[in-house]
Amino acid sequence: MPSFRPQKDIKNIIDRYLSGKATAEEILFLESYYDYLSKNENLGANSAEDLQNLEEENFDAIRTKIALPKKSKIIPFYKYASAAAILILICGGFYFFFNRDITNNEIEPKLATVENIDVLPGTDKAILTLADGTKVVLDDKTTKNISDKNGVTISKAKHGQLIYAAAGSNHALAHKTVAYNTIQTPRGGQFQVLLPDGTKVWLNAASSLKYPESFVGNTRNVELSGEAYFEVAKNKDLPFHVKSLNQDVEVLGTHFNINGYMDDRTIKTTLLEGSVKVSNFNSAKLLKPGEQAIADLSGNSKIQITSDVDTNDETAWKNGLFQFNDAELKGILNQLERWYDIKIDYSFVPNKRYNGMVPRKAKLSEVLKMLEKTGNIKFEITEGKKLKVLR
Repeated sequence: MPSFRPQKDIKNIIDRYLSGKATAEEILFLESYYDYLSKNENLGANSAEDLQNLEEENFDAIRTKIALPKKSKIIPFYKYASAAAILILICGGFYFFFNRDITNNEIEPKLATVENIDVLPGTDKAILTLADGTKVVLDDKTTKNISDKNGVTISKAKHGQLIYAAAGSNHALAHKTVAYNTIQTPRGGQFQVLLPDGTKVWLNAASSLKYPESFVGNTRNVELSGEAYFEVAKNKDLPFHVKSLNQDVEVLGTHFNINGYMDDRTIKTTLLEGSVKVSNFNSAKLLKPGEQAIADLSGNSKIQITSDVDTNDETAWKNGLFQFNDAELKGILNQLERWYDIKIDYSFVPNKRYNGMVPRKAKLSEVLKMLEKTGNIKFEITEGKKLKVLR
């Protein structure tokens, strides 16, 4: 993947933004990343070298322009590093999608194939199933306090997060019967969970996580279906295990992503920080940061380790992005199917690959236009949220 630093052509896009001539796609990407970074102030710039490539006057002008009120809402700008990171990421994203038409000042007219019917992106929503079988819908209408049983309180915070907290003493919890909960995201949904031990889990669309209301015994065990990003709370005395299909990931405290959708045919474990042990029926491997373990879903093949992976690609979904690095069109369509809750006609899928970046808050038509523009391809959205590749 190209590094996130300004190129000569990228400056033309920045100039158009500063002069008020930016396209809708450019503005959409900018606002989406600003909104994300304003909620994640600890995200820093990619590197000192990238910062040196920025022209200070352009940076200050963009920072000022982004911070102007939009619809009477002012989003706080947290840190200089975050602002620098947004500019770097914007430049990289624009370069991927517009490098073939960078000299054009206007984007092509709307394409008829996606003009009249559109699909909104996914939102924070899920279904929580409690130990007694009670099901709770988690969305914007869900009340804050959900349950206060078995010495554990369950509450819903803002921005799609479920929080578990131990209400009783550790001694009392250690001797109680383990009660399991399951949180499941539908197609077109995502959610976060803060487990009782402090572990944070981000669930992607069409995924589920089964976990105890409180961790007792000598290990912390959860079961995953689909995709999730984990930030495991460190506890050397209680190893954390993620069971996913026919694979087990063992950690003490680390950050990693597991992607195990059935339609992707493989399960991928990507390590960002710390170390993990990945094992299945046939092999076991230790991962170092920046490495990825790949195995088939049966668990019968040997686990393959690769360092030829961009961790930003693997975790982009958590950060509100689709990010493609030489990605097959079918894999991209699989992601769109889950996030937009649509039905894909796979009868004709050309062998095309993409490099690109687009916010997940974009409407389906906006994503398709970018794919059409850079890949000489056309799509059709029909009634019933069906998507077909025309050529």
